[in-house]
Amino acid sequence: MNTQSELPTGPSKAEMMQAVRELLDFIGGRPLGPELEAALNERYGAHTEGYARLLALLRRGIGEGWSCYAEIDGPDYRRGRIAHASPDTDGFTVESGCLRNVPGHYHRHPLGEINMIGPVDETGRFCGAGAGWKVFPPDSSHFPTVTGGMVTMLFFLPDGQIEYRNPPSAP
Repeated sequence: MNTQSELPTGPSKAEMMQAVRELLDFIGGRPLGPELEAALNERYGAHTEGYARLLALLRRGIGEGWSCYAEIDGPDYRRGRIAHASPDTDGFTVESGCLRNVPGHYHRHPLGEINMIGPVDETGRFCGAGAGWKVFPPDSSHFPTVTGGMVTMLFFLPDGQIEYRNPPSAP
C-alpha cells in the first residue's frame, strides 16, 4: 500500500518532494546535532536558493491544502504531514507547521529533529532562532515556541519518532 496517497496533495507537491529529496541527499547519514545545524545553515541557510525554494513550496502548499492543513490549537497553530517515513524520505517523516506567538505541545525527540524556520513576520522566532535551520539532538525535549509573530516551518523526524508528554514539574 502506498501510504503517501493518504496525505493531501496538490499541483506543487511533487516539486516539494523533489526539493526535499535534494535536501535529504545533502543531510545523508549525518548525526543530528550542532554540526548538522551549522552545515545546513551554511549550505541551505536563509541566504540560499535551496532555502528559498523550500520556503516558497511550503507556502504554496498552504494555499494548495497539502501543508499546514490541520488546526491544532486554533488558527495560530497549524500543522500538516507532507510525507510519511519511507525509503523515499530516508526514513524521515516530513511535517509542516505555521505558528503565531504560541507555545506548541511539549515533546521529546527520541532520535532528534531538524527544523527549517521561515519567519513570515521579520521578528518571528522559533525557540529563539530566526530564518534558517535548528537541529535538536537525540533525546532532547522542548516546547516548540514561536515568538515575535508568524513562522512557517518544515520538520524532519527520523523514523517519525516524537513523544508528546507532560512537561517537567517546575522546581
